[in-house]
Amino acid sequence: MIKKLILTVSCLCVQMLFSQKADPIYYDKDWEVTTKASASFYRPMPLKGSGDLVLLQDFYMNGTPQFEGYTLKENEHSYVGDVIWYDANGNDENFRQYRNDTNSATLLYYHTNGKIRKKVQYKNGVKDGEAIIYANDGTVLMKGIYAKGKPESGSFERVRQSDDYDYNSTSEEVTDVKILETTEGVMVSSPPPVVVQTTTVEPQKVEMAVYQGENLSKSTKNRKTVSEKIFWVNSKQLAQETVYEIGAYDFKPTARKNYDKTGKLIQSLNETQFKQYGNDIENGAEYRYYLQNNFATGIKSVSDFSKGEKSGKEIVYFPNGNVSFETNYKTGYKEGVETVFNENGSVKSKRVYKKNEPFNGNFDVRVGGMLVNQNYTNGIREGEAVVKNENGEVVAKGIYKNGKPFNGTFIEDNENRSDTYELINVENFKKTGLQKVFGYRLENLEKTYTIQNEKLNGITTFYDDGKVVGALEYKNDEPYSGTLIESEKTSVFKNGKITEETYFKDTYNKDNIRKQKLYENGILVKVKDFSFDISERPQSSYEGVFKNGKPFSGYFETDDNREFKQVNYYENGILKFQYSNDYLKNMDNYRHQNYNIKSTYKEGKITDGVEYKLNEKQFTTKYWKSGVLQAFDWDLFAMHYFNRLHFEMKNNTIEISDMQANRKAEIKIDPSKNTFNKQLSIDGRVVDGTRKDYLDSKYKESIIVYHEKDGKIVSSTVNPVDESMEPMEGTELFYKVYTMVNETSGLQENFNRLAEKISGNKFIEDTDENRIITGIQMDAEGKPKDGILITPTQNNTYTVQFYMNRKLMKTVEKVTVEKMETIIKNIDN
Repeated sequence: MIKKLILTVSCLCVQMLFSQKADPIYYDKDWEVTTKASASFYRPMPLKGSGDLVLLQDFYMNGTPQFEGYTLKENEHSYVGDVIWYDANGNDENFRQYRNDTNSATLLYYHTNGKIRKKVQYKNGVKDGEAIIYANDGTVLMKGIYAKGKPESGSFERVRQSDDYDYNSTSEEVTDVKILETTEGVMVSSPPPVVVQTTTVEPQKVEMAVYQGENLSKSTKNRKTVSEKIFWVNSKQLAQETVYEIGAYDFKPTARKNYDKTGKLIQSLNETQFKQYGNDIENGAEYRYYLQNNFATGIKSVSDFSKGEKSGKEIVYFPNGNVSFETNYKTGYKEGVETVFNENGSVKSKRVYKKNEPFNGNFDVRVGGMLVNQNYTNGIREGEAVVKNENGEVVAKGIYKNGKPFNGTFIEDNENRSDTYELINVENFKKTGLQKVFGYRLENLEKTYTIQNEKLNGITTFYDDGKVVGALEYKNDEPYSGTLIESEKTSVFKNGKITEETYFKDTYNKDNIRKQKLYENGILVKVKDFSFDISERPQSSYEGVFKNGKPFSGYFETDDNREFKQVNYYENGILKFQYSNDYLKNMDNYRHQNYNIKSTYKEGKITDGVEYKLNEKQFTTKYWKSGVLQAFDWDLFAMHYFNRLHFEMKNNTIEISDMQANRKAEIKIDPSKNTFNKQLSIDGRVVDGTRKDYLDSKYKESIIVYHEKDGKIVSSTVNPVDESMEPMEGTELFYKVYTMVNETSGLQENFNRLAEKISGNKFIEDTDENRIITGIQMDAEGKPKDGILITPTQNNTYTVQFYMNRKLMKTVEKVTVEKMETIIKNIDN
């Protein structure tokens, strides 16, 4: 500890000495203070200061800028205002704007000659007031006014949204910061260390520049607009100007002009050449620039767009101005020859793309954080492939044959998880030896495993954040001894047999256990569940004991479906109770359910409580009391659709409620006097009455149902008692149920049979692809009785007629397919 303190004080003393002499501070590649001979970066001293802030300016050793931005004096990790990082060529690599909640309401930035480059005013943390950009001779190139962080009027180097401000960290949030007050200023030792000696800079007098090129905002003076400008470096000549209309939530480009370095206009776009939504070009050329502090040093690329897609030639340039790539595009995809150049202008290679995929030639393909150089023949990988990491180091090299790894090491996509990759060792097309599974970078290991004789043999090691979290020995492709780590569970094996499984509520939090399973001799004997609560018996966890692999005593949550679960309770191998809940209220709580409904079993069947049946895209819920079915719900699911149909027995009546249609029907039966009378009421109105003697006559009903198919309305006739008929909702469903009630059974039997047909999936679900629009009930003479009749007319239109109790209630002519559902929905109003 004493040695560490002495070292820290020594470093600070050295830094003070450097500061007093105004010598640069040198840093190595890890941003540790070092000597000039070992340095990768340096920071000139003294630094410019403004109140509680200092302006950090770091450079590569060749004098190229590496970073610029204001920070708090006591914490260089707390950025303020506009912050920019530069690449090795000194071009803008990453720009961020941070809040400025300090007392320095105006921030100044400088050209290399010491003159002001930019002046920005702040209020309440965001840009508010003037923002002025200066040429390197001090003249004004552009001036804009911000209001509450948002460009309000004038010209700007960047037009950004008001919510694009990052919050800076505070000094309290950074724990490894050492502060030393001196007469020279404030010095901070932290990685990277900061040594601050401030000087005060006086404002400069400036003049407004006059430059060539028409100001685009004049052409849009009737709108409230702002412009974004890019000037060529070391000049007053525009490279690009874009005019934006200020919208309520965004900025919409309405015009753009591009100029070469001589001031020649090379492109002019109007509002129609931008996409209707967003800032992308619909038709025209997109110019991208190499920038230094938002001044253009050269063209980075030129891409032609047609109908919103890259089409034609795209040219990409080196920073020195020479062409790097020439690529052909067709409707957004690379298609045809791409020519690759060396930095000196000579041709490096030519390759061919087909539908955006490598087809013939040598290609650099990015896989995760690595670059793979490989050859393709007719779309198949052939020959040597070399993989390099972000530092340019070779991490894999192998030979492909017929598109498959043949010999060597390769980086491949992981077939089991799309967000991971594998470094594989291959001999004669077969994996062998140590294999590695990793994230974006090779050092982000997730697991390693060993292949021998084409099988898992040896140790598989699991990693989390670079640390070993488990290991499992495999023998002949089977787990033998150790712990298998998976995303949501771990499994423990001993002598080739599983002993324990632990499931987690959160993939990334292995302390939050959801369920544990214990095994003896490979057979499940106990489950301990933390994922639910039972209102009647609150406990921290619930145990279930198995006997001969089957539930014997305790609590067992069903595993059939994540949203539709219940808990079965056993005593001595007999199912006694089931605990459940209203799944519609608990679908979002699948990680931890609360069960507050209790059902009782007798001889394997629920006699009191709620019984559930899940079929494909439909769910039935039956309500029992003393072994008698009282009611049931029929829930229908489809894409962007849900409906619940409720059926209930009340005295001599079957009630049906349609949640979506908000309609209600009643079917009454009067079995007295040796006859059979039934009556259908919809929304309180009697629409049909049928007597037994009428049923025994020649009267035979049929139903015509209507579907939409290929832009037309088509019909089909069905038998009302045909069990394969699709379910109809609203009026049609009511008639379907009504006709199924017959005189051979009592009302309860009819109700039970109806419930069995529905829960047994005898009604085929109404889908988006084959959905019934409506239907009508016809009498024995083929005349409309109740429902909606659709008749084709000319020009693909239809006549729609609404019948009730054999009376025509309403007619609508010339209805198109597009308006059919709206008309049907409102026809009985």
